[in-house]
Amino acid sequence: MDDLSTTRAANDPVAGCECSCDRGWQDVQDEVNQALRSDDPLERNRQITAAYDGLAEADPRNIWVRLASYVSVQGGCAMQRTQAWDAQTLGRMVVNPSEAMDALQDANRTIFSNIYPVARFAQKCGAKQLRRCVESGAFEADPSLLDAMDMLEKGELRTASDLIAEHEQVDIVQPVYERHADTFRDLMRAEALIPFDQTSIPIAKHCTRDNLVSIDGLDVRDPRDRVQYYRRLVNRMLQQERTSRHGATGTW
Repeated sequence: MDDLSTTRAANDPVAGCECSCDRGWQDVQDEVNQALRSDDPLERNRQITAAYDGLAEADPRNIWVRLASYVSVQGGCAMQRTQAWDAQTLGRMVVNPSEAMDALQDANRTIFSNIYPVARFAQKCGAKQLRRCVESGAFEADPSLLDAMDMLEKGELRTASDLIAEHEQVDIVQPVYERHADTFRDLMRAEALIPFDQTSIPIAKHCTRDNLVSIDGLDVRDPRDRVQYYRRLVNRMLQQERTSRHGATGTW
């Protein structure tokens, strides 16, 4: 597996073979398969999160990937919470834990397998090579992701991020919601029965219910509302990152 910290231009003679359409895409798919190899949803979630972390470090311009490294952690936390519900809890009376796990891991895996490969190939080989390979028929990628990678290379970072988020929520997550409609409905009912906000998530790399980014006023079932929530999460992440940098340098 290539070192995620190395970005090679598509016309780099050293990287020419590695960034050919067939070889480059196969290398990326090998990484995806490696992350998804475990049958344990929680271990698979940890591997997915690690892949996002590596790509975020390699290409910090990609705001969507940086946020995904947090959201994937919180997805794993949600999986753990549903499995901790026993027959005496209100949540367990409403939601079947195995069905909840199936729905949550489906979302985690499906988002990763659709977006990560495209972002990783673009990071390794460049947006131009990505588009060239797709247009030649070597492999497929959604046009909105191609546009997002173009915007990323032009420095339009928030535009790129928003394009990915819209594709994620409308084209990828919504079908997952529809596949597990009853389970997600039951999860919402269970969360409503438990004290305090159980739907909002924090920007954190560990399981916590502190410093939540409020989803108030938005309907998690609506993909457009989820895009709006994504923007709230991005704003909080950027704010926390600025605070962290200032704290590290001793300036405020």
